[in-house]
Amino acid sequence: MKWRNALVMVLTVALLLCACAPVSDSTKEPHAPSAASKVTEPSATQPPTTEPPVTEPPVTEPPVIEPPVEDPPEKKLTVCIDAGHQRYGIFDKEPNGPGSDVMKTKLAAGTRGVSTGIAEYQLTLDVSLLLEQELIARGYEVIMIRRTNDCPKSNAERAQEANDSGADIFVRIHANGSENSTVSGALCCAPTRNNPFLPEQVIDNSIRLSRLVVDGLCDATGARNRGLMSTDTMTGINWCEIPVTIVEMGFMSNPEEDELMATDEYRAKIVQGIANGIDAYFSE
Repeated sequence: MKWRNALVMVLTVALLLCACAPVSDSTKEPHAPSAASKVTEPSATQPPTTEPPVTEPPVTEPPVIEPPVEDPPEKKLTVCIDAGHQRYGIFDKEPNGPGSDVMKTKLAAGTRGVSTGIAEYQLTLDVSLLLEQELIARGYEVIMIRRTNDCPKSNAERAQEANDSGADIFVRIHANGSENSTVSGALCCAPTRNNPFLPEQVIDNSIRLSRLVVDGLCDATGARNRGLMSTDTMTGINWCEIPVTIVEMGFMSNPEEDELMATDEYRAKIVQGIANGIDAYFSE
């Protein structure tokens, strides 16, 4: 009986030892790898994918807008007007022209209306101021030698002022007189072709200007056209460096013409005619 109990004890110990022995690795179930430990191998038939390079949009400069090119303003044609004479004459002498030995009175006193008693210096100023407004209305620049009856400038000084003014032409407004009261009509004084003081171009243009102005005046007023008086004795012409004319609007020694030149209506016609002649001069 003792040996049987010993055998049971040995078998029990053996079973206990087998149950506690470690299991071999080869019998363990493999554990599925975690998601964090998975490594995806690239496929042999598919190339690895790469992110496309980031392309910056091109930088475009804003267009340069050039300001519009404007033509320079066109220079206005300029007329210098001299209302002949002034309140008093200047009886000192001055050369008839540059370098001339001939001496002439600096500024004559002018004539007076035989019927109206209006002084020439007043008539010429009144008409000159009207002519200024008419020329401005037609788009001209106008320079006035005088605006009052007190202008103690000689004929040569007035011509030199016109030269320095930048004017294109010089228009001198006068009225005529004669011992014969029946003489009437308008004329313009211009240099002769042989004027020793003026260059040829100024002579030619002065003659052309004078012809156009007297024609325009007579067409507008109906006055007798006495044409041109060609002379080299006028100081106010001989000192000029630009085209010049002396407009003799009519005879203050003729009662009818004197009275006509005193009216606003006839003066307006004179102004229109002179302005028409100036327009014709610049349009040729």
